[in-house]
This record gives sequence, C-alpha cells and structure tokens, in this order.
Amino acid sequence: MKLFGITVTLILLLAIGCLGGTASAGDPPVARSAVTRLPPVSPQDSAPVLPSVEHAAYFDTPDEGMSLEERIAEIERQLAESRIAAEEKAKAARERPTVQLTTQLQADSLHFDQDAANQATVGDIENGAVFRRARVGWVGEYLLTEYRIEFDFALSGRPHMLDVWVGWNEVPYLGRLKVGHYFEPFSLERYTPNRFMTFMERSLIDQAFAPARNLGVMAGDTNADQSATWALGLIRTNSDVFGDDLGDGGEKAVTGRVTWLPWYDEPAEGRYLLHLGAGYSFRDADADSAQFRAQPEIRSQNTSPPTPFFVDTSSIPAHSYQLFGLEAALVNGPLSLQWEYMAVPVARRGGADPTFQGTYLYASYFLTGEHRPYQREFGTFDRVMPFEEFFLVRTARDVSAGWGAWELAARVSYLDLNSAGVLGGELTELTAGLNWYMNPYTKVMINYAHALLDRQPVGASSANIFGMRASFDF
Repeated sequence: MKLFGITVTLILLLAIGCLGGTASAGDPPVARSAVTRLPPVSPQDSAPVLPSVEHAAYFDTPDEGMSLEERIAEIERQLAESRIAAEEKAKAARERPTVQLTTQLQADSLHFDQDAANQATVGDIENGAVFRRARVGWVGEYLLTEYRIEFDFALSGRPHMLDVWVGWNEVPYLGRLKVGHYFEPFSLERYTPNRFMTFMERSLIDQAFAPARNLGVMAGDTNADQSATWALGLIRTNSDVFGDDLGDGGEKAVTGRVTWLPWYDEPAEGRYLLHLGAGYSFRDADADSAQFRAQPEIRSQNTSPPTPFFVDTSSIPAHSYQLFGLEAALVNGPLSLQWEYMAVPVARRGGADPTFQGTYLYASYFLTGEHRPYQREFGTFDRVMPFEEFFLVRTARDVSAGWGAWELAARVSYLDLNSAGVLGGELTELTAGLNWYMNPYTKVMINYAHALLDRQPVGASSANIFGMRASFDF
C-alpha cells in the first residue's frame, strides 16, 4: 500500500509538471493568466498568422477557459477593430493638407586663372567662397491638389521667390494642371532639378537660351506606360526674382516640351534607357528687345561683383524670338551620355534677323556601379542612390567603411552669339568633374573648366576655373 501511494504521488507530480511547463530554478515566476498557449503546428501546416508586435499592446489575452476556435475568433475580432481604427486614422489624415519642410544648402569655393587677353575682355575675376543656394520651402498635398513654396536666401536683397505654385492631378483631358511661378517646360538640363545635376552648373546654352521660372499656367501628362510625356505652358515672360510681373507690355510666351522613351529596361528599373525629346517656345520680346548672354560653367552670381558674362549680345531691338531645342540621353548601367542643341531665331526690328545657336555633350561614369535614375512621369533625371552610404565605424579588429558613390564626368559646350552683325562672341568650354555621393542627400563636387573665348575687339582668350561644392538637401 505504501508503494502504491508513492507511485500515485509521482504520477501526480509528473502530470503537474507537464501542465505547468518546465522552468529552471533561476527563472522568474510567470503568472498563469499572462501566458497564451497556441496549439502545436505540424511540419505540414503553414505558419500561423499572428498579430504584429505593433498591435500586441492593444490585444486582450484570450481567456484560457476558451476553446481554440473561440480564442481564434477573439483574436480576429481584435484585429478587425485595430484595422478599422487604423483606417479611420488614415482617413482623418487625408482630410487635412500635408506639410513637409524642404531645404537645400550649397557652399562653393571658386578660383579663376585668366590670361591677359581674357582679363582685357571681361575684367579680373575675383576668387572666393560663396553660398550658391540656401533654400527653405514647403511642399504638400490634399487629395488631388498639391503645392510647393520655396525661397532662396543666398541671393542679394530680400529672399527670392522660386517655386510658388499650386497644382491639380488627374484633371480630365489635361492630366496635371499647375498655376503659379515655376520652370517653363523646356530643355532636359533645365527641367531636371539642380539637386540632381552632374556638374556644378548647367551648360552654356542653358544659361543663354533656356527660360527659367516665370508666372503662368501649365498642363502636362504621360501616356499609360509612361514611355512619353508632354507639357505646355502659357507664360508671362518678364517675372522678376520675386515672382512679380507688372506692366502694360503684355510680353507672353507659349512653351512646350515632348519626350519619348524608345528603350527602357523595366526589370532593371531604368538602369538601361534611351531618352529623346524636343522643346519649342514662341516669345514676345521684353520691352521690344532681346538679349542673350552666358557666364562660364563655374561661376558665382550671388557676389558683388558676380562672375562677368563671357559672351553677351547686348540689347537687340526685336518683335519676338523663338526657341528650338533637341535633347537625347542614354543610360547604359554606370555609363551615361547626354546631349542638347538649341537654336534661337530673332525677329529683329530694323535689320537682318540673327540666329544664335549652341550645343553640349557630356558623359559620366559611376566608378562604384550606380546609374542615373530617371523620372518617367516628367521625362527628367532623379536623385542618385548610392549602393552603399559613406560611413566610418570602428570595430573590434579594424575600421569598417562605406565609400558612397563616386562618379567621373566630362562635358564640352559650345555657344555662338555672332550672327547678322551681332557680335556677342563665341565660347567653347571643356569641363571635368568628380562627384562623391556620401548618401542620397549629401554630395561633394569638384569641377575644373577650361574656357576658350573669342570675342571682339580683343579676340581669342582663355581662363582656367576650379570649383568645389559641398551640397546637402532634403
């Protein structure tokens, strides 16, 4: 009988141990009510779907007295309540416009080395360090409405008004509609934001011919597979740096651009593509005159005095003028080529009609294997995303480093402002660049430019220009 009692006692202890689980002597006690047991899953069963960690705090622990079916139903009920709450929160957020702060800071160091003839033609150019851009802005949206407000504090005088516009998406027959102060739709280089440029400055023809920001209304869209885009704007042509355009002259412009992607590698997300495009603008001459000029491709325009214009037509009496532009770009993995040509016939008053022209071609190559991303919605290039961001971390054995993205670039530009008796000069410029993308938002640029100027009455001259930029934006 004593042996029977000992046997029964051992069986009861084993049963209690199986029900309560195993625990070492050092484990803290666990309240039975806080433990949720799930049924065992055989290898043939798929993994159970469990509530995410972020929702765990909102779930009540099912009563252990409930059956398995009841516990599953309780968890599903709590998940449904959490989903409804999240949807209501998202709906409430959509009922108010969003506001996102943007900023951009570019600090430049510049050095000019001119020969005597160049100094005689354009004057002595001062070296220095300047803020090229110091911008603050806000962007946001509400349903299908979007807006952007941006100001630059690097320019002289009061803060300059840059992009200040409101737009609407999915407008029937028009696609996107924009009203305000914005870049006119002309030129691949001009239409691509400066934050994503390969060189410190845009090309000579972009400076001389491509229109910048003006007041107007613009519509644009893309086709279903985003292989083509179009944009058309009705513009007031003489907006000042504060976005104002007052006067009875009525100078207006019609500006448009179309692009086409005959080749775009979808699986590689645009690592291989061919871009073609064209632009046109008809423009009333401001105050019955037209003027075209350009600084070198490394320059300062925010200092006093700014870098002088190397070529300049001076004021030409004119009724109107037109802009014709052709553009092409090829991305083949880390290699990229980009080309543009522009011609500008001027309807002159009291003389022969001049036609000015220019072109550029550049190549870039990522030593670290990245490529230039492309925005199919707008037919422009986008922000470079390094495979590996720059960092230095000390480990137990050594220093671990990420190198960011490194890009080599070279460009040749040509601008001819001599035509029909107008002697604005000819300028050829060779630019080499090295870009270090520390991360998607921080970049260091080093540029060297050799400018070859031919302008009367001095004739041929040259200048060597060195520039370095540290840039950050978000």
